[in-house]
Amino acid sequence: MKWLTSRYVLPLAVITLIISLCLQCAWIRQLYMAQKKSVATVLESIVSDASRQITYQSIAKGHEKSIRFQQFFLSPEWLALRQAFDDLKVDNLRSQFHYGITNDSSVVEMKMSFLNDLKKKMSHRSTTITNGKSQREVLLQDQRDLKVMDSLVNHRLDLLGFHIDRSYALYDYSVGKLVKGKAISNASSAFVSGKYTYNLKFQNRYQLVVPTITWLVIYQMKYYLISSFMMLVLTAAAFYLLIRLMKNQQLYAQAKMSFTSNMTHELQTPISTIAVALESISKYHLIDEPGKLENYINISRHELQRLQAMIEKVLKQEQMDIGRTKLQFSLIDIQSLLKQVMLSMDIQVREKNMELILVPADEPYFIKGDAMHIANVCYNLIDNALKYSPAQSRIEVSCSVADHELTISFKDNGPGIKEIYHQQVFERFFRIFNQDNIHNVKGSGLGLHYVKQVVSLHGGRVALQSKIAKGSNFMIILPLYEEN
Repeated sequence: MKWLTSRYVLPLAVITLIISLCLQCAWIRQLYMAQKKSVATVLESIVSDASRQITYQSIAKGHEKSIRFQQFFLSPEWLALRQAFDDLKVDNLRSQFHYGITNDSSVVEMKMSFLNDLKKKMSHRSTTITNGKSQREVLLQDQRDLKVMDSLVNHRLDLLGFHIDRSYALYDYSVGKLVKGKAISNASSAFVSGKYTYNLKFQNRYQLVVPTITWLVIYQMKYYLISSFMMLVLTAAAFYLLIRLMKNQQLYAQAKMSFTSNMTHELQTPISTIAVALESISKYHLIDEPGKLENYINISRHELQRLQAMIEKVLKQEQMDIGRTKLQFSLIDIQSLLKQVMLSMDIQVREKNMELILVPADEPYFIKGDAMHIANVCYNLIDNALKYSPAQSRIEVSCSVADHELTISFKDNGPGIKEIYHQQVFERFFRIFNQDNIHNVKGSGLGLHYVKQVVSLHGGRVALQSKIAKGSNFMIILPLYEEN
């Protein structure tokens, strides 16, 4: 899909995330409304169950284990009948309730009467006839039942796992007048329960009032909210990784194309030089001029060596990337190795009229490693310093030890590297462009990547200190070999 380039992925990801967010919000809103109804149902059942239990306890003292009492006074049918009796309000209706309990039997009587002639008035009054208790005893018992009722409701609410503000209102059973609490409206409170009696004395009716249930609903939805949030986060993370991967792939493809172009030019130069040298030998019959012939042969030999070195660099990098490189570890005197590498580069240093100096250490330093690869690492870093530093510059190589680690520094007076490129210079194929988007110095972009890989295989790390116009200092940090 060529049309699916990185410039389309970001808008597509944003649109997808917005759509996902909208769908999640719509789903959460529907879930919230359903959960809100469920919470209201639970709260109503808490008050209803408390009313039934307190009523049963007030009736069945001494008869708590009676199967008949439980079957009747704890049955949903009795609860529905009593609630219907309580809620029935008709003009000129007079209701009368009587219950009595003896050792032989229990009597429950519910009586209602109303006038047929609407012109006459009858006091709307409900009365309860009990077993000869005085009005004061009935009021005291009513207050005790009310406290037990409110305590049981609060206990059941606390079991929900989230504290909510609540209060209760008390209404006179006969006339429905507010006895205790504030006037309640559904608009001012999130939940208002039905009115329930809490004994069979029918003095007052209890109503639970909850100002807000929003946080309780959210608390009970916590797992849904967390899963929804995680879904959005994972979707965003997936798009982020996808975009980053595509960007890296694009940069890698561009770097690979640049590498191919650079290597083509690098390979063409020695090939062209060898072709010209051979053509000159044939064209000018240099076999008769041994001096010139030897000169042209030496030029061809030098170019072939350079061509072979470039091919080996690519092959070694390929083997390193696929993990086929096997290191031959041995004990290495790092300062002796540095002297050999610097000696082999003496001609290149002289050609650029530069100064390559090894700062001697007070004592020899040893590491465990592959001598050939460590030498190649040092060669690459010195070669980079020679390429990018101006003529008559100074390159300083030094060693130091700290915390059982050996640091080899390669410091130059080159143009320096911007801080934003300090990590990228070690990536495969990466090379820094100048202001005109051109590489001033030819190269493959593999050298520093090879350096980092070799050092990592030796259990070390690389570091770079550099500022524009103040040179660069590449540092190799390796474990120091110490005898136990």
